[in-house]
Amino acid sequence: MSEANRGDLLKVIHASRGMEHINRSHQRTFTLNIFRMNAQELIEITRRVNDPDEGIRLMAVANREAGSQTHREVTRRVHNFVAGALTLVEHTRIFMRENYSNTPMLDRYQAKVDADFKDQALVRFVQDLRNYILHNELPNSEMYMHFQSNPDHPEGGTLETGIHIRTAPLLEWRNWSAPARTFIESCGEFVDIRTFAESYTDSILSFHGWLQSELDQFHSADLDELRKLQESLNRLETATKPAPAVAAETNVSSGGGVEEPEQEFSFAPGRAATLAAAADALLHKVRKIELEPARGDGFPSERPPGVTLTDQEMLAVPLVWANDAEGRRAFVFTYKDSAHFGLDEETFAEMQALTESIVKTDWARRMLSRGFVEKTIIKWLQDSFQVEDRKSLAETIARDGRDAVRPLELWAPIANLEVQNSFTVGPAEIATITKAMIERLESQALSFAPQQRDSIVGLFNKLRERMQGFAAVVFKLRAEAGKIEEEGAVIARIIVAFLRFFSPAALNFPAVSANALLGSELVPSSNLLVLGDGTFSYKEAILVPNAPDWRISEDALKGMRPGLDAVGGLVRPEGLSAFALAVRASLLLFSTGTTFPNPIERLSYTLSSLEALLLRHSAEPAEFTVAERMGLLLTQDRTQREEVARNIREAYRLRGRQDISPLFPREMGSVATFIRRAHHVIGTALGNVGRFGTVPEFVNAVENIRNQSPSTS
Repeated sequence: MSEANRGDLLKVIHASRGMEHINRSHQRTFTLNIFRMNAQELIEITRRVNDPDEGIRLMAVANREAGSQTHREVTRRVHNFVAGALTLVEHTRIFMRENYSNTPMLDRYQAKVDADFKDQALVRFVQDLRNYILHNELPNSEMYMHFQSNPDHPEGGTLETGIHIRTAPLLEWRNWSAPARTFIESCGEFVDIRTFAESYTDSILSFHGWLQSELDQFHSADLDELRKLQESLNRLETATKPAPAVAAETNVSSGGGVEEPEQEFSFAPGRAATLAAAADALLHKVRKIELEPARGDGFPSERPPGVTLTDQEMLAVPLVWANDAEGRRAFVFTYKDSAHFGLDEETFAEMQALTESIVKTDWARRMLSRGFVEKTIIKWLQDSFQVEDRKSLAETIARDGRDAVRPLELWAPIANLEVQNSFTVGPAEIATITKAMIERLESQALSFAPQQRDSIVGLFNKLRERMQGFAAVVFKLRAEAGKIEEEGAVIARIIVAFLRFFSPAALNFPAVSANALLGSELVPSSNLLVLGDGTFSYKEAILVPNAPDWRISEDALKGMRPGLDAVGGLVRPEGLSAFALAVRASLLLFSTGTTFPNPIERLSYTLSSLEALLLRHSAEPAEFTVAERMGLLLTQDRTQREEVARNIREAYRLRGRQDISPLFPREMGSVATFIRRAHHVIGTALGNVGRFGTVPEFVNAVENIRNQSPSTS
């Protein structure tokens, strides 16, 4: 494709009517965003004041300044709300007249405006309130607290808090339109700020959703033409794109030359030459290391002495990091003629770069760990140092790799988990470490080393006590041992974290999960010494008595199977969509939270897991947005949504607590409710992981629920 042809087509695309419509629509979103964010800020702060827990705190004498500033903030946001509302009205009117004059679209727009807003009392009140504030004064608002006793239950009642505007001072102004005055009079003694802000916002956002849909339909032919132009550009670029010069499994040397495909356990000549040059350069940088004299730190240790090895007892040259006589860090890996030799810290970084270049080779990446390659390079440096006739590094890597690679199984035991039958999760299997399995392994070990019978029997008795009967993540790979440990450990940790999402502890706060790779489970305990005059006591206790074992029966597995199939596709992150990666991150965050007994830590992880799914981007206000979208996902009832929002506000408030006192029982109950709701929301996202490509697509679908009737939800 010539650059001229491509440039001409791009000019046509940018000048098309479809692109003009898209650009105009984008420009219109700036004014709409001003209104939406002003509305959101006002609604958010009034909801806080309406929450009795927040309202009482703000009106307490001890929080007088916080309450006063909240009152001032409400007034500021009312001002911004009505100003943004009128700005949107005027800008939309001008936009339609400038771009759609003498078209049916302007007539449809005007008819909709007249039908929905012309004599609508609330709309006229908001418009007139802007003029009242601009030309008269700020409205006379007040925060209130009202308690209504319950005759049937004298000890109980209903507490309400909020903020409203007195209607009497408003009605003294003579410039209200008739519909606006009617609205004020219908409110009685007070106009509730939150009520009119929410109602007006719903109407305006619904109208602008309708308007954008109508504009898109009006320009449907233009948008179709734009799509065809863009498809033509894509075809043109695809047809003229150079074909790949090499097959899929090829490698490019660090020198930039293209090399032929490589077979397993061999390097193409070009790459082998590149490795040889890099290895020789590294070998020439090995230098004598004069170690810094050892210095004491001035006090003896009370720790019991450990094992000391002499030079004669060491089976290999120790690899150590140390400071040389000039204070520079150095890596010492060989010892000759009573002298130490090694690499400077900067040169060691070059060795790591060489390791990475080897691991990027297709066969090495699949079967060799970085640790294996690095150790092989160090061994090659040891064997080649001050030696004339030496093997090439490429031959050494290939030979040692061929000798080390074989079919392997990694069994990663899971603490406190038993399963009735094995099952798969993504690339691995969950299976039981049975008595028969341990006995078989013990017999094999005894047949290999019968002279060490006592040690072997002791080892396997320990294994029986530690892991027999527990489930394990079983991962199979043809590789060297370090590679299956490196890759399998990561996969095992991810799978265990996903499993915790389905555990009883995930839904039943304050229960915590003790399911983790064996040895990394979190079961805190206390070890306390109490000393007195001639007395001594020691107490050891588990701090989390409610971390139960988890047993997955065949019947339970049937219910979990759809969820396990879904998370199985998320184990490896490669190739996942942006939304799938967000769901994956959310699951891991929530799962990590289930291991913490501290409720504030659990709240922190759970809130972060929700924010990963429910925020389009970091510029969105987290608390308000999470509350809104969780409410939409959980219920169609507006009153219930407000209860959800209040619960989430309390979760954010508790997360920010600065004191270390325990939560009250009511607060613990609120946390439990919040975590159950969060689990449901994350589960909903998991169930739809294949439907959406990005988080904004998922969020758009959630917000569309607002426009659905209960019968269609």
